[in-house]
Amino acid sequence: MKSSSLKTAAVVTLLTASFGLTSCGNGNSKAGSDVAAPSAEAVTPATQTPAKDAAKKSTRGNIVMAPGDVGTVSSTTSDGKEVDATKFTVNSIAPGTCDQQYAQPPENGHIVFVDVTIETLPELAETPFPTFGLSAYDFKFVSNNGTTFNGSLSTIASGYGCIDDARTLPSAGIGPGEKATGIVVLDVPEPAGILIMKSMFGSGFEYTF
Repeated sequence: MKSSSLKTAAVVTLLTASFGLTSCGNGNSKAGSDVAAPSAEAVTPATQTPAKDAAKKSTRGNIVMAPGDVGTVSSTTSDGKEVDATKFTVNSIAPGTCDQQYAQPPENGHIVFVDVTIETLPELAETPFPTFGLSAYDFKFVSNNGTTFNGSLSTIASGYGCIDDARTLPSAGIGPGEKATGIVVLDVPEPAGILIMKSMFGSGFEYTF
């Protein structure tokens, strides 16, 4: 599972890990005696993940993500200290069906459910905006040919009349030290393409579905 970190100024990176190799031992040789065959220890690299600067980015400058990857949102506290404030995981992106009594047909063409888990850290309380929220307004759609959709992915069809409120993320946002899993309903123009999650963070995370 990859991990990505998004800073306030829209700098998005993957978490860093290092790796090491064990050294090889050499045999000793003496004058007038046979040279001992060198002994070798197994070379066992530790598990590694891409370094910060190795984060894969799209041509749009967003971190390329996949369902199951963990993203980290960093923010700056009132005293200027940078802290990790929120972690999130997009669990799945799939076609969805609205099941409420007054559900409306999609205006853009297709309903998509983005299932996401959000976990806020205690450090979120130290930031000027100690609440994390995510909605259809925080996404935009790009077709596979690179054309960005001009409309909104938040429509009447993708609103509160689509699925039961209990299946969605808290409407009041998520405060420090909380965790929630829910569905963000999107009304997209095509059944497949690229979703960019930007919110207020500038350049963001990009998913192909």
